[in-house]
Amino acid sequence: MVRGMSHGLMATVFITALSGAFVAGLDAGLTYNTWPLMADRWIPTDLWAISPKWKNMFENATTVQFNHRYLFPLPPRARMAVNCLFGMALLQGTLGVLTLLYFVPTHLAATHQSGSVALLSFATWFAHEMKKMPK
Repeated sequence: MVRGMSHGLMATVFITALSGAFVAGLDAGLTYNTWPLMADRWIPTDLWAISPKWKNMFENATTVQFNHRYLFPLPPRARMAVNCLFGMALLQGTLGVLTLLYFVPTHLAATHQSGSVALLSFATWFAHEMKKMPK
């Protein structure tokens, strides 16, 4: 189960990064500079402006920015929870490595141990937010 989840996460990150390349290549980040709405709308009016429609996925700055923003759509609270979870995981890993490199000083070791509680708390919060999402 964990392997399948990790592969799914890896695929999501890859596709999001790929869509980010389209955003960068088209300078689409300059198109809509508001969040979370795009020009006061959830769905911009020029999302499918290019014909044929399939070209919008690669050549329409609005569409590529929209796709990059919403490839992995989460409600705001779940997005905040997952961002906290990933940030804490990065911090926890860094604390673990520093604890080893500095020969386990008590203050770093204790901080690393406390970090595990925070990491578990964020994981629990994220799981709780995911239960609220419709299936």
